[in-house]
Amino acid sequence: MGKITDALKKAAEERLSRIDKLDEKSEISYQFVVQRTVDANYDPRIVSFYDPHSPVSEQYRMLRTNLQAINSEKPIKMITITSSIHSEGKSITSINLAISMAHDLNKKRILLVDADLRRGKTGKYLGIEHPVGLSDLISNGANIDDAIVKIGIENLMFLPAGKVPHNPAELLNSLKFRNCINALKEKFDYVLFDSPPIIPVTDAGLIGAQTDGAIMVIQANRTQRGIIKHSEDMLRQARVKILGYVLTNVQYHVPEYIYRYL
Repeated sequence: MGKITDALKKAAEERLSRIDKLDEKSEISYQFVVQRTVDANYDPRIVSFYDPHSPVSEQYRMLRTNLQAINSEKPIKMITITSSIHSEGKSITSINLAISMAHDLNKKRILLVDADLRRGKTGKYLGIEHPVGLSDLISNGANIDDAIVKIGIENLMFLPAGKVPHNPAELLNSLKFRNCINALKEKFDYVLFDSPPIIPVTDAGLIGAQTDGAIMVIQANRTQRGIIKHSEDMLRQARVKILGYVLTNVQYHVPEYIYRYL
């Protein structure tokens, strides 16, 4: 009986070992940064452009679909994208979402706005330098058509931050800014405002109060719950509707059969 038991135990161990090896082969780890396959100056993390069929790009499409599905008295058209603190992936999220919307929303006119008048980086990620932007529209009354830039993606336009003003918060809290937002609303179907993080400065609250709501970008394994709660309180105090949350820097494995379906 001892030999039979030992043989059965050995057979079971071999069977489990084979299953583990199959599981390892059927599970693939995907990086969030893709290799450039197109001649463009965009940051490699703009996966919606470089690899629109990847699982990560699919997540941005799901975000777009969820925004459209929000049960509201009026459709969500003007969206503020912010975070609690710096370097949580807010600008990269804004660009990927804007590109996903431009690709999939049936000829809708999309505008991405770098609304960080202090240290905007959206233009840098897109490889674009333009002397006129949002701050010039508000402070100097510049022409909208002179400030908006074509970036080589159909249905998508970009409005840079413009020259760094000495009074960003005052500009964003002005009647001129509200008039600017109304003009953009008339010209475009969807406008995404890549705003500064909410805790260091008040800008995101000022912008979000003039739009249909805000998306909060949160970096996994970095941003503490207390900080997120404080950010939520600050947005609500500014009368900003929180539309949802995006978790960045998430590492996960995608089974091969799911990837084949995508």
